[in-house]
Amino acid sequence: MSEMIIDWLAAFLLTVSASGTPQDGRAQLDAFADGLDTLSGRFEQVTIDAEGRITEESSGELYYSRPDRFRWSYGEPFPQEIVADGEKLWHYDVSLEQVTVRDQPGADQSPLLVLMRPELLDRFYRVTASGRELIEFEPLEEGTDIVEGRLVFRDGLPWQLELQDSFGQLTRLRLLELTRNPQLDAELFEFTVPEGVDVLEGY
Repeated sequence: MSEMIIDWLAAFLLTVSASGTPQDGRAQLDAFADGLDTLSGRFEQVTIDAEGRITEESSGELYYSRPDRFRWSYGEPFPQEIVADGEKLWHYDVSLEQVTVRDQPGADQSPLLVLMRPELLDRFYRVTASGRELIEFEPLEEGTDIVEGRLVFRDGLPWQLELQDSFGQLTRLRLLELTRNPQLDAELFEFTVPEGVDVLEGY
């Protein structure tokens, strides 16, 4: 999985008036994030190239703790651990026996953080459409890798996030079995380098 998508799958969204009907996408986002301190769930991720072919499929578990700590645990076929501890971002590729570590990207590079912190929304994105069950958005800054996105709600919860990049590639992330404010062990957001694994810094 590309470093670009790793960054962007850490938060996100748009610009629209805080007013709206209770079923408006932005209103649902605000309601979801209100009082949210921790989150857990599963995800399914698919990458589709510009010709519409599926080039990668993966799934796993996600954990989040306010304001900016998270963990993505990918299962087969390419097991990986991505951990943000509030200062560093750790990416452990199990099959390569390799860890990359760098400073944790800012919220403007993390679309999923806006799921948890909608106040970041207006700072980095503009809404191009907001309907009953969706929000469509694009970055305010030009020249970014992600050119547009779409968040779909189901039963008042974020359900599917789609990100289109500048190469015409689409990443579709489906969020499943989300649990609000579970009790999470602080060790989930810490990373210890396994013995014998190569470490690359600053990538």
